[in-house]
Amino acid sequence: MSGLPLEESTTSDVLFTVANETQFGRVAEIRCVLAVVLVGCLALDGFPSARGLALAASLALIAAIAWTGHAGSTVGEMGFLHLSADALHLVAAAVWIGGLASLVMLLSVARRDQTNAGMSFARDATQRFSTVGIAIVVTVFATGLVNAWILVGSVHALIATGYGQLLMLKVALFAAMLLFAAANRFWLTPRLALSSGSKIEVLRQLVRNSTIEIALALMIFAIVGVLGTLHPAIHSA
Repeated sequence: MSGLPLEESTTSDVLFTVANETQFGRVAEIRCVLAVVLVGCLALDGFPSARGLALAASLALIAAIAWTGHAGSTVGEMGFLHLSADALHLVAAAVWIGGLASLVMLLSVARRDQTNAGMSFARDATQRFSTVGIAIVVTVFATGLVNAWILVGSVHALIATGYGQLLMLKVALFAAMLLFAAANRFWLTPRLALSSGSKIEVLRQLVRNSTIEIALALMIFAIVGVLGTLHPAIHSA
């Protein structure tokens, strides 16, 4: 941002300027405060009010990232739409991947437990996550379309630019995640009602598929990081 070599850009004057005179810096300061609040809430996890505040701080911490990317530089009414879509996109993606990580840990414990209570809890948790997952996927897809419409603008820009090509790769990985999510929802989850011997194998497959989803999501995160450094396709085509 300063255009200086690394050693010169880490001086107190440059860091102070970035932190206090740029939108990125101000958002970073707000996110640092939210992170501190979140740490405090997690330390006081036994209090119900702390859990609610932790959830709010987590969602705000994630949504604030929208103001540090392309959406933060879009002006006017289009800028409000872009920021809203991007913030929802980020929150939905975080709920999806965070929920998957928690589900993998829960199912792994259920595989070792193998009691009726453990299996029942694993089945209920998987069904609830699958229900929430439908809303998450719809939100990710709809907000992704809005972002693509604003940042890409045309099929030609999607195909002819590096930004568009990376975006297509991101969409392909997203489609692969949907395939594994659909297998979990419509094939494996109903099979948890079968005999206990089959349930162990089903849990193993659920853990495997969910872990693959997380790996695909991490690849998408890497692509999003690169996209954030490129000019939007609508400006390059």
